[in-house]
Amino acid sequence: MLTFSEEFNGTDYDHNKLSPCFDWNTGGCTNSFNKGREHYDPAQITVSNGTAKLTAAPLVPPLSSTGCFENQCTYKSGLLSTCRPNANAGTAYLYTFTYGYVESRMKFPATQGFFTAFWMLPADPSYAYRSEVDIVEILGDDPRTIFMHYHYNNRSQSHAVNQGKGNNGACPVKDYGTDFHTFGFDWQPDRVAWYIDGVKCSEFTGTTAQIENGPQQIIIDLMVDHKWQQDWMVTLQDTTLVRALELDYLRVYQQVP
Repeated sequence: MLTFSEEFNGTDYDHNKLSPCFDWNTGGCTNSFNKGREHYDPAQITVSNGTAKLTAAPLVPPLSSTGCFENQCTYKSGLLSTCRPNANAGTAYLYTFTYGYVESRMKFPATQGFFTAFWMLPADPSYAYRSEVDIVEILGDDPRTIFMHYHYNNRSQSHAVNQGKGNNGACPVKDYGTDFHTFGFDWQPDRVAWYIDGVKCSEFTGTTAQIENGPQQIIIDLMVDHKWQQDWMVTLQDTTLVRALELDYLRVYQQVP
């Protein structure tokens, strides 16, 4: 049954379901995770015509931060998560779940330098994340490759769906950047699996020690010049560009005993 749903049908997202910041927010929202250019700003999330837009745009003047590229956040961008609204205020996670199927229908920016991520982490206030689910990670210069990973054993081991670029497991390799597509992840006690447009791309079957068994939070964000893109030399060619990640919905389905 459907246990979580945000359809973005109004003029704003439901703030009781989603936060515009990452879990370690203590009042100033969040800067880049991976030495990118972005500072996450709640104002960069807008809702209209049935979708949420997470917009990345130049930040003037830049925000000084050791978390960002060259210690300067030169972009502002959008993030939505089911984390605690303020880590210092003793607030509860807005939503977590253990086992089920999570899916979002989205249209990502297929532009070099922009990085789309739809992922999950344990709901752990200590930030000792023992696992990480990358439902999708998309480098904007290559909209044909949808990277999918599961990191376990304190994130020291991984299952990778993709064997390099131009490979999406059992899912088609095509340009996914021109329209909306659904990206989903099925999490069960003994296995996990990734889906694109209803097609199973890959499945990882593991032991109880390998498959996460505690509640997880959901994160969707648009990064700019992620460290991965820096390493691969596919960063922004024009630092005045404005691009948006568009979300049609976010849903979680779970079996009822």
